[in-house]
Amino acid sequence: MVVNVGELNLFLVAAGVAFYSMLALFPAMGAVISVWGFISDPLIVEEQIQLLRGFVPADAYSIIETQVAQLVDTNESALGWTTIISLAAALWSARLGVASLIQGLNAIYREKDRNGVLHLVTAFIVTFILIGVALVALASVVVMPVILAFLPLGPLAALAVSAVRWITTVAVMMLALGVIYRFGPNRKAARSAWLSPGAGLAVLIWGASSYAFSYYLSNFGNYNEVYGALGAVIALLMWLYISAFVVLLGALLNAELELRTRQDSTIGPSNPPGFRGAYVADHYTAAD
Repeated sequence: MVVNVGELNLFLVAAGVAFYSMLALFPAMGAVISVWGFISDPLIVEEQIQLLRGFVPADAYSIIETQVAQLVDTNESALGWTTIISLAAALWSARLGVASLIQGLNAIYREKDRNGVLHLVTAFIVTFILIGVALVALASVVVMPVILAFLPLGPLAALAVSAVRWITTVAVMMLALGVIYRFGPNRKAARSAWLSPGAGLAVLIWGASSYAFSYYLSNFGNYNEVYGALGAVIALLMWLYISAFVVLLGALLNAELELRTRQDSTIGPSNPPGFRGAYVADHYTAAD
């Protein structure tokens, strides 16, 4: 697996994904807030963004927080009834990060990229689903405290609400990775795509690496001294780079596990090698 990281130029691929994710991040936030404005108070989005504090470098978090606050503070009627054209423009920009990630996944799974139109449609669909996942997460954050209020938790109520928020966050990350790993690569889906070892590894490494990077910048980093006013932007880009690499690393683990099994790892009836619709399922590599 370590060798494949170099062979697949995973660090370079992650850099490309991070760049396009930088372009897609704020349009994606705008799309989520716009759609959420139809059904509830956009301030809820601003409250949930605070969960990123500690995992995102302080200066980078400040950029995200400021941008979200500006979107939320937009006139409520304009935000809630964003025109279809404006929302479509946000989705068009947001799918850039997803499209680049899909290309990285195809490289990991040794699959050819889809043709232009199909690649565009797939990126839009995955982007739309991920925004839907974010909306479901926001809805659960609103509903769960109401449900917990009816339970006799006493002094544990506040702790329970906090625990639910974190559990929801982890569940949403696992679900989002499941969507990406299942629908992203140009292949027949794997049986374990929704809940896979790669997704679990990605969530664990992302949490640890994000916290470590944030701690490093807070105590030892000198981005602002080197890059001046661009320090916060560089910190955000580096955090996106780490996040992209971790997501790709999770996909690589899943691909390697499929290569290590002789059984058909794809959905549907079992087929012999060569007829499974996925390179890593059609080929077998013995463990070293």
